[in-house]
Amino acid sequence: MKKQKKKHVSKAENPQTRSSSTSVENSESIPADLIFEIFSRLTAKSLSRFRCLSKEWASIFSSRVFTHSFVARSCERPRLLFTFHVDGKLFSYSTPQPPRNPDQDLSHVVVDNHITIPTRMGSFLIHRPVRGLLCPGDMWFERGCNDSKMMTIFNPSTGQFKKLPAARTRRGHVRTYLGYDPIKEEYKVLCMSVRRRTYPKFSEEHQVLTLGTGKLSWRMIECSLKRYPEIGGICINGVLYYLAYQNDGFGVGQNFTVICFDVSSEKFKPLEINLTCSSTLINYKGKLGAIQFDQVGFFGGRTTSLGLMVLDDAEQHIWSKKTYVLPPFWKNLGVDAIARLNVVGMTGDSEIVFSPSILSDPFYIFYYDVERNTVVKVRVQGIDFVKNQYIYTFMDYAEDVKSM
Repeated sequence: MKKQKKKHVSKAENPQTRSSSTSVENSESIPADLIFEIFSRLTAKSLSRFRCLSKEWASIFSSRVFTHSFVARSCERPRLLFTFHVDGKLFSYSTPQPPRNPDQDLSHVVVDNHITIPTRMGSFLIHRPVRGLLCPGDMWFERGCNDSKMMTIFNPSTGQFKKLPAARTRRGHVRTYLGYDPIKEEYKVLCMSVRRRTYPKFSEEHQVLTLGTGKLSWRMIECSLKRYPEIGGICINGVLYYLAYQNDGFGVGQNFTVICFDVSSEKFKPLEINLTCSSTLINYKGKLGAIQFDQVGFFGGRTTSLGLMVLDDAEQHIWSKKTYVLPPFWKNLGVDAIARLNVVGMTGDSEIVFSPSILSDPFYIFYYDVERNTVVKVRVQGIDFVKNQYIYTFMDYAEDVKSM
């Protein structure tokens, strides 16, 4: 029987290969600005796949102009981010932030699983993201171990992380905050040592590190405001805000003030306001807002009302305040009287979003419409369940594809 000779098909003759290569070749005839526009509308996960198809595309994705445009567009299509840290790994999930329509019944959302990031760090708390990046907010160091003083910046969208040099401190405990200067387009990490076993409590050794400057290093800065900083902060229009103890620093139910840190000038300034320890800072339509509850400590099933304070004039320290009484049926939505809910933020000017602090199965987030006095719970599907795991939920998460 006569053997048939195998026909060797070249890449050019292979229909599948030809189709793939032709699509890339055809893209070269498309104007660069149009390619730029198309790709800037995609998700970070889609871009990671396209990056492997063409060197030209990979070059576009890495350019400063594209990465800046991409994160700017991402800010216009924000996402909900869910993240937790367990066994030395950071797990992250996100979903498009649904535009809430009070007349539309939204029963559930499905999340995308991001790349798991090895942290090489012990236990730490996480601040809300700033233009796509996450920063640890509270860290304890081992005495005599300089490596333990090294912190890491994370990008959940790309799975990348950046180890920072050891903080310049003699203490074993620091608080950190991440800020962004929109004028110079710079990220800065603010770090300070804290003394919590002294009375009054206070902060010291204030220092700043600027990302993207080649060799990273900490710079000590002047700060006359030694007040003890609370965990959690928010960056709005180039100003980083965080809660800090009033001067005495004693007792449960302690009053707090707000400290402003101008990311560009690196100057501190206090705001004249008196808040409780149950307060959460939020972005209220581009202004600083604060939500606090009638129950000291946290929001739960026993909470009956909450207050919204908005900074209308930072120079004159003018705040507006509204108080909202929660509907009686709030307790019938499956919110345990002892369960702890965190304020995630606000959608527009009418809905406050809450999320449990502990991961559960099923897992829900809650939308409270302050104008209609209604509450809707939305099930979040796709998060891997870990028993008794603390979970962080963030609004207005913007994906960033810039290399770290």
